[in-house]
Formats: sequence, C-alpha cells, structure tokens
Amino acid sequence: MSNEKEWFNQGEWAEGISVKAHESVDVKEFHKQYQARPDVWKSVFQFLKQDLSALEVGKYPLAGDLAFAMVSEYQTKLPENAKWEAHKKYIDLQYVISGEEKMGVLPLEKVANPEEYNETKDLIFYGENEGDYFTATPEAFFLFFPTDVHRPSILVGESKPVKKVVVKIAVSA
Repeated sequence: MSNEKEWFNQGEWAEGISVKAHESVDVKEFHKQYQARPDVWKSVFQFLKQDLSALEVGKYPLAGDLAFAMVSEYQTKLPENAKWEAHKKYIDLQYVISGEEKMGVLPLEKVANPEEYNETKDLIFYGENEGDYFTATPEAFFLFFPTDVHRPSILVGESKPVKKVVVKIAVSA
C-alpha cells in the first residue's frame, strides 16, 4: 500500500469528523495538498465538525485567504442547466448538508469546450462533456482539485432543496 493510501486510510487528517471522503477523491493529490498546509486543512475539518445544519447561508472565514467556507441553499437543477466548472487557485470541498444532488466529475485532460477563465471568481466553465456521475448525500464530501472538472447541483429524480457547504482551500504549488 502506498504511503498516501495508508495516510488516507488512517484518517487522522479528518479531525474526528464522521463524514467520509467520497470514493472519487484523488488520494495522492489530497495527501500532497494536505502535507503542504496541514494547519489550513485542520481548520477546514474542525469547521466541518460543528452542526452544519444550524449554519446560516453565507461566507465563513477559516484561514484568511487560504481557506473559507460558503453555505448555500438552492433547488437542484436539470442537467442542461448545470455547467461543468473548474478552478485554478482553489480546491473545492463540497458537502451536501441536507438533501441530495447528482455531481459530475471529469479529469481536466478529458474535457473540451472551455469558456473564458474568470480570474476574479477563479472559475472556468466548459460546454457539454461526458463524465462520471455520483449522488452527493450527507454521508460523504467531495474534493475537486484543479485537475478535476465538476458539475454540481443536478437533480436526482425531481428538483429538491439542498443545503450545501463549499469550502475553498488555496492550492499549494
């Protein structure tokens, strides 16, 4: 077993949270990013230990510009209304606090049809692409690195309300 996999499976990084990392998480990249800024990641997982359902919609500072959380509530969307997206400066930790949504994931090297990168929002959208889809529920969080294009907020069955936290963690070089 690789050092990264062993580190991941031991779970000390989780700071005691009960939520698991989704199977789609790139363990090798997670290990690299965590080791570069362990204090930042610890603040992220400490934040996730609280009763997230009690949080108001809004932005929560965690580690200056290195990490912050955004809590939102919305209705899930039809697939045609959800865009593929990626980020260059920040890693997304996405966790559905309540409800469920479908989440698309696609490696950056397999994506086509990029739009203009918005540096202010650290956001690039992509046109239609094929990817893998997973159902996001309160049982697991997703981590999207700059090499992961993702398509969140898609309905499962019919449109339903979702409460979600997205934690933005600055990418280390």
